[in-house]
Amino acid sequence: MTERIYRSPQPFHWEGRGERGETAIMLIHGFTGSPSEFRRFGYVLNDFGYTVNGVCLPGHGTKPEDMLGLQWPDWYGHVLAEYHKIKDRAYRRIVAVGHSMGGLLALKLGAEQPLDGVVSLASPIYLRDRKIWLAYPLQYVKKYVHKKPSQLTTRFEEIIAYDRSPLTCVVSLRGLMRHVAKLLPQVTAPLLVGQGEKDRTVLPASASFVYERAGSSSKRLIWYPHSSHAILMDVERDAVYNDVLAFVQEVDCSLSKPNNDRSRMPALERR
Repeated sequence: MTERIYRSPQPFHWEGRGERGETAIMLIHGFTGSPSEFRRFGYVLNDFGYTVNGVCLPGHGTKPEDMLGLQWPDWYGHVLAEYHKIKDRAYRRIVAVGHSMGGLLALKLGAEQPLDGVVSLASPIYLRDRKIWLAYPLQYVKKYVHKKPSQLTTRFEEIIAYDRSPLTCVVSLRGLMRHVAKLLPQVTAPLLVGQGEKDRTVLPASASFVYERAGSSSKRLIWYPHSSHAILMDVERDAVYNDVLAFVQEVDCSLSKPNNDRSRMPALERR
C-alpha cells in the first residue's frame, strides 16, 4: 500500500498478511454515504494484518440521482455478491461490519449466510425523526428530501455523502428496517452492537432491540456516551476502532482453537 487516501468514495480491497490475512472483513457503509466512512478504519484493520473489503452500495458515492429507482434488495444483492466473491477466494473467516443501513445489511447477511462475526454500528430500527412516515405519500409529489445543514466539525471532512435523500429510497429503507427486525433471531454468529448516545438520526433504543432480539449466544452491546450517528468519525472513534478490533481478534482466536467453542465470548452490555 502506498499513499493513504481517506477522502474517497471508491470501494477498496486490501489484502492482509500472514494468518490474520486469512480473515476477510467486509465494511458496509450507510444510507446515502460511501466507503469513505470506513477508509480510515480500514487502514487500521489492514495494518493489523487483516484483509479488508470496503463495499460501495449501488447508487452511492456518485450523485443522488443515481439512487433513483433503487431499493433495498439492490443494495443487499450487491452485498451478497461481494460476500460470495470473498467466499470463493477461500478465506478462512469472514466478518461483516456495517454502519447505519450498512449494519442492517450486515445483520441480514448474518441471518442468511455463514459468517464468523457481525458488527452493527448505529443501525436503525427506530429513527429519531417522527416525520419519516411522511416519506411514503411525499414520494409521489417530490423526489428528494434535503438534509439539515451539517453541524459536524472538521474531523468529518473526509466523509463523502449526499446532501439529499431520494424519497423512494427512504421508503425502501423503512422497509429494510422492518424486514431485518424480523430476521434478528436468525443471526447466530458472534455479534457486536455499538451505539452513540448522542445519535440524532437513530434512536439508541434500536441498539437494545438488535442486541436483545439477535439469536447469537455470544453478543455484546457497547454504548458510546459522547458519539453521534457518525460513530466511526466522532470523538470516540478510537474507542470504536479498538472495540471492533478486539472483537475481530477474539473471533479470530476462538475459531483457531480446537473444538471452536464460541460460548467463551459471553453476552455483555457495556456503558
